This record gives sequence, C-alpha cells and structure tokens, in this order.
Amino acid sequence: MVLNRYREKVKGYLEAMVRPLAKIGITPNTITVLGMLISLLGAYLFYLREPGLAALVLISGSLVDALDGTLARMTGKVSRFGAFLDSTLDRISDGAVLFGIALGGLADWRWVFLTFMGAYLVSYERCRAELAGSGKLDVGIAERAERLLILIAFSLAGVKYVKYGVYLVGTLAWITVVQRMWAAYQRLK
Repeated sequence: MVLNRYREKVKGYLEAMVRPLAKIGITPNTITVLGMLISLLGAYLFYLREPGLAALVLISGSLVDALDGTLARMTGKVSRFGAFLDSTLDRISDGAVLFGIALGGLADWRWVFLTFMGAYLVSYERCRAELAGSGKLDVGIAERAERLLILIAFSLAGVKYVKYGVYLVGTLAWITVVQRMWAAYQRLK
C-alpha cells in the first residue's frame, strides 16, 4: 500500500517505456509471462547462492511487471483474464523466489515457509474479501511491491543478510494478514 501511492508519479515514465512495445504489437499478456520468467531466473540465482545477481534480476523483473498493466490500459487491452493471469503468475514468481532462497540455504526453510504462507494469505484475503463485497481491500503495510523491495535490498547487502530480509518480509506479511482480516471484518460484518 505504501508504494502504490507513487504509482501516479511514475505513470508517465511507464507509458513512455511501453509505447515502443505497443507499436510492435507486444501484448500485455506477453509482458506478464516475461516478468514471471525473469523472476524464475532470480529464483534460480538465489538457489545458486548469488543473491546480489538475483536482486538485480528481480529489479528488472519488477520493472517488467509494472509494464503489463500500463500496456493494457494504453492499448485498450484490459481484460479480466489478463488480470487473472497477472495475479496467478505473480503468485508463481513469489513462491519461486522464496523456494530458491530456501533451496540455496540462504534462510531457514521454516521461516521461508511462514513467509510464503503470509504472502499468499495477503493476496488471498484481498481476493476473497473483494468477492464477498468488501470493496477494494488494499490495506496493510506490506503488499507485494514492499515485500519484493525488502528482499531485493537485503539481497544486495550480501549472502548473510538474505535471511533477515525473509524474517522482515514474513513478519510484515503476517501483520498485513491481520490488518486485512480486521478491515474485511469491519466491512463485511
């Protein structure tokens, strides 16, 4: 939620980046799949215990991930399936990154598992509450962008710091789970 406040400020830059893609016929769904593939590369680099390289790859993946929606809006190709695909592939990307960290031995697998659960619940709660009629449930201190930024920052600091990023992301994800649970309760009771 914190980083979403800046979305309007970078809108012009994102639009400038996607104009050439629109001209050559690249679709938003193609960008979505590309973003996931980049995240899978980042996950593999975590597995290889190369967190600095993984972080750089995830930075580029995050940029690509921000482009698909912009391209869809600019070209009039916004679709419910595109939103579904984006959300689904984001979950695959998030899980793969955490899995790569665990397999690389960069953080205790139990913490990674708890972080994984929290991150998925944040997303699930929003979807389920909105389907139940809560309105847009974008509350909480650690949505996907914040969690990814934290992992990137700690990964850039080096191998021994990745686990602290996982601890922080896990803690913030669970706080967000509670925040969303409370907000959904207030709206749906």
